[in-house]
Amino acid sequence: MRLKEIDEGKAKLLIPDPEEFRKEGKFDPSWAPVFYNPRMIFNRDFSVVIVHFLSPKTIVDALSATGIRGIRYYLESYTADEIIFNDRNKDSVELIQKNIELNKVPNTKVFNKDANSLLYEIKSDFVDIDPFGSPSPFILSSINAVKRGGFVAYTATDLAPLEGRARRSCLRKYFTFNYKLSLSKEIGLRVLISKVIQESAIMEKSVYPLISYYSDYYYRVFFRVINGAKKADEVLEKLGFIYECQDCGYHEISHTQCIDKCSYCGSKNIKTVGPLWLGNLIDKDFVNGLSQNLEKFSYLKYYDKIRSIVDLLLNESNYVGYYNLDFLASKHKTNVPAVSKMIECLGDASRTHFDTKSIKTNKKFEDILLCIKNLSYYR
Repeated sequence: MRLKEIDEGKAKLLIPDPEEFRKEGKFDPSWAPVFYNPRMIFNRDFSVVIVHFLSPKTIVDALSATGIRGIRYYLESYTADEIIFNDRNKDSVELIQKNIELNKVPNTKVFNKDANSLLYEIKSDFVDIDPFGSPSPFILSSINAVKRGGFVAYTATDLAPLEGRARRSCLRKYFTFNYKLSLSKEIGLRVLISKVIQESAIMEKSVYPLISYYSDYYYRVFFRVINGAKKADEVLEKLGFIYECQDCGYHEISHTQCIDKCSYCGSKNIKTVGPLWLGNLIDKDFVNGLSQNLEKFSYLKYYDKIRSIVDLLLNESNYVGYYNLDFLASKHKTNVPAVSKMIECLGDASRTHFDTKSIKTNKKFEDILLCIKNLSYYR
């Protein structure tokens, strides 16, 4: 395997040379013996910022591949007492060792194990699960590995089940009955959070989202983990259902699955998704702290994108209702109004980071439809 040295953040990194594994002029990271995905640099940039504010004493990068995530945490986030790297691929383990030496990262352990096996053997302040696909197979073991008051983060790239396009897969992986709805971008994140909450409750632990978001082709969530059966019960009570009327576009949340017709137009043509998380997607105090101290990370490649998402997360967290303007305009046979005009018309609304053609607001459905109809001819 021929290696190539690249830079990412403040780290130097040896990766398999893409030219050696190119096929018919194309290259996919999965074709190399060790996986390195440049499309996830934003994910790692943002994680560097978040982990800085978590300040964990021990860090576990359970699916390390090249080791870039754990190495960057040491160089850019926080000087942890120990960083544990792991990958079941022997080629990865050899490359991790080389990259640790290249970046002079001390106090490390490198394992060549199945991630679940390792996570049932150790305890840590912070566990990061960044798989290819669904994190579901690693949730129970990763929660087990987190110390009281510690943190765990997950990446999920399997959008088809989470967004309701692969319903059986969603039920199998996330224990949720799902449909493709107009607000499925946000629903996917709530389904993921619900799964982590349910798995944590098995061990009488509760998890609380500190920050969660959607970007490009994946979801990312950071949780604080708290011990105690009573706390777990309290969080479980915030799971419920969302239904959407396929005739008028109205949607509503419910803690039961008993709704059989739309509260707005009376139609029985409704789709219900659940159980899923109905609580907050971020901890506003935590994200405010990020926002106020972002400048020290201005060197990051995706600093501007991080700033934009942090601002949007704070703005949209003030609102509950998620409305896709394309969907509503189609249902009510009008032109699609500009998002900026809708926000101006409603006077109390926000753009959302999930979708450039959607808004979030606490206004009544009647007010939203009135603005759409009034603005549809002034695009």
